[in-house]
Amino acid sequence: MGIFTLAEQQEALVTAVTNAIKQSRKYGDTSEETIRQLAEEAARQHKKPKAAIKAVRARLHSIMAPYLGDPDYAALAQEFSAAFAAHDEARINQLCLQSLEAHLSTRERLPIMTDFYREIFAVTGQPQSILDIACALNPLALRWMFSEISNQLKFYAYDIHEPRIEFINHYFQLEGLAPLARVQDVAMNFPQEQADVALFLKEMPRFTRNYGDLGRPLLQALNVHWLVISYPSVSTHGGRNLTGRYREFMHQIIDGFEWPITELLFEGELVFIIEKAVK
Repeated sequence: MGIFTLAEQQEALVTAVTNAIKQSRKYGDTSEETIRQLAEEAARQHKKPKAAIKAVRARLHSIMAPYLGDPDYAALAQEFSAAFAAHDEARINQLCLQSLEAHLSTRERLPIMTDFYREIFAVTGQPQSILDIACALNPLALRWMFSEISNQLKFYAYDIHEPRIEFINHYFQLEGLAPLARVQDVAMNFPQEQADVALFLKEMPRFTRNYGDLGRPLLQALNVHWLVISYPSVSTHGGRNLTGRYREFMHQIIDGFEWPITELLFEGELVFIIEKAVK
């Protein structure tokens, strides 16, 4: 019987945990890079696979937020294909809204969506390129961002849910855009692409909860002219006003950076538009 070094034992545990999560029904569609990173962290704290798997599942529950909702991506992709093939604009719009309604974050924005992007882009100018950080289903709001969608638009979208990214790229191609959505954990690998505007919508609170103070270096690293960062203005349960709390939090994050900031307040959402220099 061979004798394994501590490093080999650790690697075997990480591999076992990663494989177990990737084969699970609930989290198997998550980026393997993310799962492995969490497995490495869990293996440093737990010696037994069962305990390490439980720890990774708990972290993924917080990061992935499956309770926010997802549609049946394969079925929805087929419906989109049929609507585009029939040039049925009303049906395409309906499917976009149906997709946005499937996820809590974008569902809450539906009543204000047209005004939301019009007022934001009145400050930033109409972007030719966008980074949508931890995008969820927000790219399906494309038709409410732009009155006409240019095939020159570069729309980079980042998420760690593999079927979601595959679906978004399918939609992008149907709209005549390059499939620039990516399975990428922005906490592990900051986006490197240059763009006019970066959207980070209602994700900073959960990002901070999961990754501590990483929000500030992430914003600093983004190679964009404008940052658009939003927060819920009321709590999901109880309707508590959060504007003061998140206004203070946002100013703490960018403290020391000489970035001009514009604030917009919508029903349910507080938006900060920050101008920063492109690298």
